[in-house]
Amino acid sequence: MKGNRVAVIALLSLISAGVFFITGYQYSSKSGNSLDKEQVNAMIRDYILTNPEIIPDAIEVLRARQNANALLESEELLYNDGYSHIEGNPDGDITIVEFYDYNCGYCKQVPEDLARLLEEDGNIRVIFKELPILAESSEYASIAAMAAQKQGKFMDFHNALMQNRRQLTEELILEIARDSGIDEEQLLQDMADPEIEANIMKNKYLVQNLGISGTPGFIIGTQVIPGYIPFDRLKDIVAEERQTQQM
Repeated sequence: MKGNRVAVIALLSLISAGVFFITGYQYSSKSGNSLDKEQVNAMIRDYILTNPEIIPDAIEVLRARQNANALLESEELLYNDGYSHIEGNPDGDITIVEFYDYNCGYCKQVPEDLARLLEEDGNIRVIFKELPILAESSEYASIAAMAAQKQGKFMDFHNALMQNRRQLTEELILEIARDSGIDEEQLLQDMADPEIEANIMKNKYLVQNLGISGTPGFIIGTQVIPGYIPFDRLKDIVAEERQTQQM
């Protein structure tokens, strides 16, 4: 809701500026006088009431521009941070970035869909971004998952955590790690690396800039998408982005 209010305010500001410039110019050209604030506000109100259908379309255009600017500003952290795990084709023409929390129920539906998509489409790159925001155990699980990369066990551990339906605790997380073939002693040592926590903080900063407030969240090509995406819709979005690239 907050994002929509901001978009509407920004939109009305743009409309106001446009109407004031056009009508003010025309009026002053004819009479040498400028329109006052009340006249401009009345014109804006009348125009919007007469053409209310422009609001949703204009908001979408505005949001797309905002997304494009945010993605451009965040490009390095999104795609080349040096710590996020990458699956699929590293040179794929479409990149899917997923933000997730290991305590998020909807996030647990994503791994199967992504695995199926990568199996069907060999030209996709997937970047995994830890976003532990739901519980203290989420933070511990994310740190453990990032540390598991050093043993080459990220995907095994990630999928096992997502398949888990029990309430996460530190003990359970370490149990899942052991069951995933991870050396627990080495894992605990690697988890103490302060760089891991710093990288998680970078992810939290990143989503603020992108306007993602929950999990799961996705960046697919030029689209910022909050919430779970069913498999068929996921495929459609990939196809849309490929079509956009060809235009």
